[in-house]
Amino acid sequence: MNLVIDIGNTQIKWALFNQSELIQNEVIDSIKEIPKVIEKLTFSEVIISSVASQEDTNFVKLLFDNPIVLNFKTPIPIENKYQSPQTLGNDRLANAVGGYLSFPHHNTLIIDAGTCLKFDFINQKNEYLGGAIAPGLKMRFKALHTFTANLPFVENLEIDSFVGRNTQESIVSGCANGMKNEIVQTIAEYQSQHENLKVIFTGGDITWLENMNLSQKNSIFADRWLTLRGLNEILNYNAQK
Repeated sequence: MNLVIDIGNTQIKWALFNQSELIQNEVIDSIKEIPKVIEKLTFSEVIISSVASQEDTNFVKLLFDNPIVLNFKTPIPIENKYQSPQTLGNDRLANAVGGYLSFPHHNTLIIDAGTCLKFDFINQKNEYLGGAIAPGLKMRFKALHTFTANLPFVENLEIDSFVGRNTQESIVSGCANGMKNEIVQTIAEYQSQHENLKVIFTGGDITWLENMNLSQKNSIFADRWLTLRGLNEILNYNAQK
């Protein structure tokens, strides 16, 4: 059994895999909960991905004997052609491997909507080339509130109005529709440059992504646990070496 732990900016996710089969998973609020989690689990291999502080990462690392702590030097089953691999986020790297696992030898664009909106591209040669990083939905809402004197902080995505009839609706329309148009246009540009493109949605705002009205739906897939699957594939790859 493999234990996968993903410590993100806003969420901590763990999963138990039997080879490539996802057996159990959970989202927790604090790394302090991890010791109680592992007391109840049986596993032989562990991989940790963390974008948290070094102190928090070390706290989790020391809970295990010989975990793999993902970094840019960790062997992976694809070729990483990112020009500054030491600055590449672990979540982006894991998503790239997850995309490869889903569609090997295909041009694949992964769109991860969470704290940040991330685009990551793998070509049909199984080479990770990079992508883009932009503010996520909540970050856009927060920025409008933080950097202005009078705009309120809102995040009510149930508001569905293209023409904002009041300030709250205007903020939601600007942030949500702006992000939607950004995603639609980015997909279209990748499709114009790479044939038979596969697109995978993932991330904390995946439900919002899935509910978008997109003309490219036939080539778009959703996988809430893509990052965890990618991490597990990296763990399996290293276990075979």
